[in-house]
Amino acid sequence: MPRSDTFRGMSVRTTWDGEVATIEIHRSEKRNALALQQWEDLRDAARGCTAARAVILTGDGGHFCAGMDLSPSNPLIGQILPIVQGGDFQGAMDLILMLKDCLQAIADLSCPTFAAIEGACVGGGYEVALACDVRIAAETASIGLPEARIGMIPDLGGCVRLTRLVGPGRAADLIVTGRRVSGAEAFRLGMVERVVAEGQAMAEARQAARDVLIGGPQAVQLALNVVRMVSELGQTEALALESRAGAMALISGEPQEGVTAFFEKRAPDWKMEPR
Repeated sequence: MPRSDTFRGMSVRTTWDGEVATIEIHRSEKRNALALQQWEDLRDAARGCTAARAVILTGDGGHFCAGMDLSPSNPLIGQILPIVQGGDFQGAMDLILMLKDCLQAIADLSCPTFAAIEGACVGGGYEVALACDVRIAAETASIGLPEARIGMIPDLGGCVRLTRLVGPGRAADLIVTGRRVSGAEAFRLGMVERVVAEGQAMAEARQAARDVLIGGPQAVQLALNVVRMVSELGQTEALALESRAGAMALISGEPQEGVTAFFEKRAPDWKMEPR
């Protein structure tokens, strides 16, 4: 049965539609900018989605996320200032790793994750999207990593994940200039995987999530594991990983149901006992 609001932080809400979970940042008065509470709530919300077969991340009020909240009311600013002023390298490392852990909770989900992007998606907001498997953007969205313009870098996965996504030349151009691009240009550059009309990103993400549910749960997870690992392995190791995953899928019990359903012209019933 569908569940709703299984996690409700101060400004992050999780709703369920069957086996699809949607994590939504609710801080529209700040264009969903992230203070300490939002980072922690995102982490906790992601950790609460282990039973999902697909997860959608989005923002409220027409914006995905405007990045780090730089206002003095953000407790993180109070932590950053003495680090900056005192040249505290270890303190800087600890802070970065703490925030990276919040995003890793998204990246560690075993199911496909989709970012539904409208409006602002910049800085830490785009790094949230980069932690997802697939990014779906409205053509009018504003996307970028402007950290260099205030003397910082995209250090929560932005440098690494964007480079793997678009290549070093395009990543360097976007990061060192800090320029923002529209959703339409982001699609052309490879920063997002799908582009849709304004206001349609969430509908497209929901359809993508429904498409995930058509596939065998074990097959989807095995394939996704391979896709996620390919960029970290050499070709020989990656092909070996793919072979092992393929063999595991073949003996999982899902092919029997999938082929039978195909010939019987019906949807597969994946709620079978695992072998």
